[in-house]
Amino acid sequence: MKAAVGFSVLASVFLGLHAFGQKKILGPEVYDSWNRVGDVQLSQDGKFSVYSVKPYRGDGFLYLVNLETGKKDSVARGYEPKFDENGSFVVFKIHPGFDTLRKVELAKVNKEKWPKDSLAIWFTADASVRKYGQVKEFKLAEKGDALGFLAPKNEWPKGYLSKSEAKKEAKHEKKKGKIKTDGKLLTLIDPVSKEKKCFKNVTQFEMSKDGKYAVFIQQEKFKKDSVRLGIYDFTKKEVWNDHKRVNEYAGINFSGKDPMLLGMATIDTASDKRWSLFMIHPETKVFRPLIDTSAEFVNEEVLSSNFKPYLNNNDTDVFFGVADRPEKPFKDTLLETEKSKVDIWHWKDKRLQPQQLVELKRDQTRTNLAVYHLNSGEMAVLGNDSLHLHSSERHAQQVMLASCDELYRYETWNTMNPTNYYLVRVSDGKISTLREKVYTRGYLSPGGKQFVFWNHLTKQYYLMDTDSQVEECITCGWKGNFFEDKNGMIEEDEPRGIIGWGPDDSNLFVQAEKDILSYETASKRLHSLTDPLRISDQDTNYQYTLFNLNSDSLRFYPENTILTRFNKTSKMMEVYRIKGPFGNGSFELISGSGHEYFNFVKAKKAERIIFNRSSNSDFPDLFATTQPGAEISRISFANPQQCQYNWSTVELIKWNSYSGIPLEGLIYKPENFDANQEYPLLVYYYEMYSDEIHNHYAPKPTASIIYPTEYASAGYVVFIPNIRYTAGHPANSAYDCILSGTDAVLKKYSNIDPKRMGLQGQSWGGYQTAQLITMTDRFAAAMAGAPVGNMFSAYGGIRWGSGYSRQFQYEHSQSRIGKTIWDSPELYVENSPIFGLPKVKTPLLIMHNDEDGAVPWYQGIELYTGLRRLQKPVWLLNYNGDDHNLMKPANRMDLSIRMRQFFDYYLLNKPEPLWLKEGIPAIQKGKNYKYELTE
Repeated sequence: MKAAVGFSVLASVFLGLHAFGQKKILGPEVYDSWNRVGDVQLSQDGKFSVYSVKPYRGDGFLYLVNLETGKKDSVARGYEPKFDENGSFVVFKIHPGFDTLRKVELAKVNKEKWPKDSLAIWFTADASVRKYGQVKEFKLAEKGDALGFLAPKNEWPKGYLSKSEAKKEAKHEKKKGKIKTDGKLLTLIDPVSKEKKCFKNVTQFEMSKDGKYAVFIQQEKFKKDSVRLGIYDFTKKEVWNDHKRVNEYAGINFSGKDPMLLGMATIDTASDKRWSLFMIHPETKVFRPLIDTSAEFVNEEVLSSNFKPYLNNNDTDVFFGVADRPEKPFKDTLLETEKSKVDIWHWKDKRLQPQQLVELKRDQTRTNLAVYHLNSGEMAVLGNDSLHLHSSERHAQQVMLASCDELYRYETWNTMNPTNYYLVRVSDGKISTLREKVYTRGYLSPGGKQFVFWNHLTKQYYLMDTDSQVEECITCGWKGNFFEDKNGMIEEDEPRGIIGWGPDDSNLFVQAEKDILSYETASKRLHSLTDPLRISDQDTNYQYTLFNLNSDSLRFYPENTILTRFNKTSKMMEVYRIKGPFGNGSFELISGSGHEYFNFVKAKKAERIIFNRSSNSDFPDLFATTQPGAEISRISFANPQQCQYNWSTVELIKWNSYSGIPLEGLIYKPENFDANQEYPLLVYYYEMYSDEIHNHYAPKPTASIIYPTEYASAGYVVFIPNIRYTAGHPANSAYDCILSGTDAVLKKYSNIDPKRMGLQGQSWGGYQTAQLITMTDRFAAAMAGAPVGNMFSAYGGIRWGSGYSRQFQYEHSQSRIGKTIWDSPELYVENSPIFGLPKVKTPLLIMHNDEDGAVPWYQGIELYTGLRRLQKPVWLLNYNGDDHNLMKPANRMDLSIRMRQFFDYYLLNKPEPLWLKEGIPAIQKGKNYKYELTE
């Protein structure tokens, strides 16, 4: 095929560039082999870690590391690992192999017959691996060693049945026929003792958290389906079956402090099923019916199978869902061709029709929370269609926080509509008002005694006692800044948010711009949590972040808390542990350097912490440490081949815009930058990027943007400026910041060729690209991804991914106009590229895809047709069925190739690719990609 030839020619072009200097140049041909780290797990005792290293395309390895000895073992194609409670073993899947699956897909083999994943258990004591057969899914108990896995087939393991058992089953099948079922083979096993029990015809199963029990549903299809619930006791090696006549089970799970089995059942076969709720004690096997099929609730609601019931942590209340009674099926007398299909957009709709259609499945399966009190047998419905409950299984839940924005939902053109907050009493469902018209999220303490909210009028945080409903300002005496940096957006000041609560709700942590505040609820004292880290009162240019290392906890505890401190000036980051109680303790430095630290994981029963650490030149590999001051050891080394390639360097640059605004930006240069050689400049932007200086751009196909390391490797200098906006004038703001920054780069590096400069941006950056080429002819080439071309038509458009009107973006959000098209049409003209197209002299490559869920793709079409009409060089890439940022790997690869070829042609004076010179007629689509370069 010509397409294949084209890519091989392209590969040879990029590979030919490797002769440049001592190191190879990054290009599309290296994407497939570059690795990424994932599947990270840490054993509870902190002695072992497991992680996978996978290439972008192909098969990877799963690694098991002994963190005490440094010994490392690997298994090919392993993924989705999970440690048992004691760190004795790791359960994981083994992938059939990339090439294996690709071959059967090319051969058009039925997917049911494709090779499947297999299951393996890795024992940490001796690094031995025990492999099992094919697996569909597995579940490991949180405690103990109990493991269950479902096979993709419904056949007994070889040798599992004795000869007499096999003979008996064969005789039964011959007489009755083979059982029809949707179920598969379930294997329950103790990996240490190797004891196992198998069950056929299983459609679903669950493991109890304590590892003592497994529940499973078996299905057999006859004239009337037979569905049976079974409980297996791992200690007694016994199985118990419930022989009640049931057609279907739903929501089966173990829940509560002392796990009880909860579930719903129905004997109905029609679509309008009525459900009952039950509870079974797994040890005594006592069956307790809670709610039968005749039960009706408020507004004739009935039990819903769309909500999985759960027991609270006090084992006193069962929470379940109710919903409108299902409509009875009716006999349709119309043919499909006789039915109209129409959406009616009514001007009084609280949600636009597109939003309703996007949220249709959610609406169809919506449930309202209800509670059954085990001690009294009484029930209460806690929510309704307009009330959103903020509930959690981890709460004791005597009260729940609820919110309602229905009164304000109509005003979709506002970004910050108010919400009313309520307190719902779990005992009887009584609702009491806490606060009306709260413009940002409110928070209920885990104990339910305190409610914190932001008052948009006084611009302060208030704490309310939920019993007395007395509220007090907790931040009025503090003079710092709480607000998000809106950077020219025209909307209500918004605080950075509440971080969380301390032990027993004794502390409330508030995020400030350059601090973290702690409010002590007993003493009513507000203070800076980070004061012990300050050297002087001027030591304020830091950004602080708290991380809760215990994801199971609703509260922060000092021993499970990490604090990071980022210096906004030097761009250095420090990581601290907290010693002692909040407010009276001290901070102990774990590490500090010119890196970004993230993805912290702490062992549940030890002090060991693992995390990722990255910089421009350092891939985000895994590192581990045990305590402050201890050695930090490297766990993974995913891409040793990086040293063979000409990488990038990055530096911070500071300048003042034409209007005098102090700005920062990043300059990426080739690792082998030569002051005596000329370089082209490629400028990429979005809004603010300088704090991302430690981002590591590993080679991979792009979803929409240039990656500075790849382009620097190929001989470009890449500049990423910060942009500060003035309300109403985003176009002039972009010009002011980007062009002044470009001048600063040219002044600093005189060997950058001002005649070989390019622009690239995506989404909001794509708009700015399209706008800038109407304001200046200084750039030789530009690429705009998903750009808005006409703010008038875009203002009235729809974000098809969410169904929202786009009006809010222009009046209050990123587009920063601040007015409607009727109030200030002149601002929409000023900031719309479409009106400046006659002035364009820069060749423009556009990407806009027909399934873009954020910016309607007709915006790209307007730019394309306008420039085409004016006989300006323009190309439009539409990746069929793809989104705002490309999601399909093949499309990402194609864009990476074409965008690189486009800039190489205009800025590196490379030969022109055929697609750029000739286009690709629709009749050749998918047959000839025209990557070949012209002579």
